[in-house]
Amino acid sequence: MKKYTDLSLETYLEKLASDAPVPGGGSVSAYVGALGMGLTQMVARIALKRKPKKDLTSEQKFQDEANRKRMQEIIDSLEKTKADALQVVSLDPKVYDEVMACYQEGASAEKLEDALQNAFRLQADLALMLVMAKEWNAHMKTLVKGAVANDLIVSDNLLSAAFEGAYHTAHINVVYMKKQERKERAEKALAELRGRLTKGS
Repeated sequence: MKKYTDLSLETYLEKLASDAPVPGGGSVSAYVGALGMGLTQMVARIALKRKPKKDLTSEQKFQDEANRKRMQEIIDSLEKTKADALQVVSLDPKVYDEVMACYQEGASAEKLEDALQNAFRLQADLALMLVMAKEWNAHMKTLVKGAVANDLIVSDNLLSAAFEGAYHTAHINVVYMKKQERKERAEKALAELRGRLTKGS
């Protein structure tokens, strides 16, 4: 499998802008999502470097310690989720090629359905990661103050854009599914993701 994350950003952009179908929207959504997650981590780490005020009451000290613990938890959660999103940058072109190969080789209906399901699942899983990242980002907004908090706005918008990309890339695979039961399950899963996103915003 070709690792697009091993490319420089400049080279990745050159390949993205070419007439080749990969990398495409699914890969970009994963990349943008990972960037948003990294930006949230940056904000949290800057906030953690700040020393607590000296004149805090016991209650304020307790709250400050709880806030710092929560920020570290968010950093750690995002580290794993970011790594998973980065894998999708390269996996999405792979599953796309597998779907296209089914069409070109006249594969059986069953094999095509499985390829579409794999492509759907990859992006649906990415969409879930992005929903979680947006939830953590929303929590960060309650913990961080000052100019650095502005980067959480940037991060949130990156995550939103990445979610839309993952959602619609997942959905286009559902459109071509023939098995009604599988199609309905996929549609339900996407609706639940959309609902969770809306609830958290």
